[in-house]
Amino acid sequence: MVKLVEIENEYESDSQYTTDSEVASQAESDYESDSDFDDDDILDESLLERLAALKEIVPVEHRQLMSRSISRISHWGEFGFKLVGKLSWVFTTSALLVVFPLALETDRDKMMQQWEQEQQKPGVPGQPQAPPMGPPAMGMGQGLPAPGLA
Repeated sequence: MVKLVEIENEYESDSQYTTDSEVASQAESDYESDSDFDDDDILDESLLERLAALKEIVPVEHRQLMSRSISRISHWGEFGFKLVGKLSWVFTTSALLVVFPLALETDRDKMMQQWEQEQQKPGVPGQPQAPPMGPPAMGMGQGLPAPGLA
């Protein structure tokens, strides 16, 4: 069995260094005893009062520079917003006037091609096919010639 023995540190009492726990307890006691700092004063102060206090802190040149910068940023933001709005209007109306009818027409062409393919398919086996619809072939001797060709 192992026996643990605590060894006394001779430098502990007159040490200039403090441990973390001593620092933490000292900071807590300092914070609690600080009567100059009131939380109620901060809560009573409004945002407008804080901005007015900043006016006293920030020099005039810096305030003018910030004002011009904010003005330029807002101007370019407004310009960009208007430009994006106008471009979106142009692209939207172009799509409605050109692309949408084109898409409808290509869809109609596809439907016509499918219908033609269905008409050209052979019938079901075991059923007689209907004769092809259309004018008789020329030169076969069937029927009368077309008017104006005789």
